[in-house]
This record gives sequence, structure tokens and C-alpha cells, in this order.
Amino acid sequence: MQLFTIGLFALNDDGTPVLDIETNKPLETYTNEDIESFARAWTGFTRVGVRGNYEAVSGGSEDNRLDPMRIIPYWRDAFPKPDLNGGFIGDRYALCVDLPDRSFLKAGAKYRLLGGSPLPQLTSDPSQFAQDSKYPYLLHLELDSTNSDLYKALDADAEGRHAMTVTLESDIECFGVECKLDTIRTVKIG
Repeated sequence: MQLFTIGLFALNDDGTPVLDIETNKPLETYTNEDIESFARAWTGFTRVGVRGNYEAVSGGSEDNRLDPMRIIPYWRDAFPKPDLNGGFIGDRYALCVDLPDRSFLKAGAKYRLLGGSPLPQLTSDPSQFAQDSKYPYLLHLELDSTNSDLYKALDADAEGRHAMTVTLESDIECFGVECKLDTIRTVKIG
């Protein structure tokens, strides 16, 4: 673990120990509280089931030690984990509140073809969320096929095939209801 490779004491650029201003003793790199906080980042994991094609159950264990572990969201410690520099450990994804307005129209926005399903995949939304009439545009934005630049970017090619994923290469202008939204979950085209 990186935590144990940085040494016990903070060092200046010339290799001398950084001294605590109050005690004039070397400044510790991390404390036991830091270790406990970092350990919370490793909560929520469980092993996946055994595959029948290669593993033999021995010693009563049915743990799969080949495939990646799965995360159970309800087991995770959801609180931020501080780093050693006064910040926080993150996944380097912007928080929703930090995204620009209409980020779904900005360069780099990525769209995945879901087929006929109105439910976004890779989320834990309940199935009744698909029929919620409270946020009709947020859930199922139907684009204007004539004037929407987003529709044109996502539309099928000349042979009627849709790309499995589309990443916007440049910012595009909003049209109609797109201009009133900050975010969307699914887009209906075709």
C-alpha cells in the first residue's frame, strides 16, 4: 500500500525531516486515524460465485479468487476519505453540482445505446422510476428530429444503424426543451 512506502516522517526537498513548529519534533507522515480512514475505502466488497468450468471446491470454500470482487453499495462506507494533504481521496469524477449547465451537450458527453429500454443501465433505480410522470423530460427526453443538433449527433447512419456509443467531439447548441434542462437520463431517438 502506498501509505507504508512514504516513510514515517515528512521530509523537506533536501531530505531533512520537516519539524513540527510547536514541538520542534519531526512531523509524522500519517497517524493511526489516517490508516483507519483509508481502510474504510475498502468496505463493501464481496466475492462473486464460483465458475463451474475451472475451480474445484476444496476445503469447503466456494470463493471465486479469479474474477473481480463485486461492490455491495449498502455495505460501503459512504463518507469522504481524507487524504494526507488536507484534501480528500476521490474517483476524479466531477460532482454533479460541479458540472456545467447542460453538460450533456458539452464535448466529451458520452451516450450509450440502450435499445428499446427506457431505464438507464448501471444505476440502481427502481423499475417504477421509468413510469414516473413527475420528471418526464429528465427521464425520457424525446428529441426534435428536425432542429436538434443532439438528435443529429445521435441519429443513425445512412444505412439506419445506430452507433453503440457516441461521444460528443465538440459542444453543441441546445434546442427547445434541451435548453431548460441541466441533466438527462435517457434520450429517445428514432
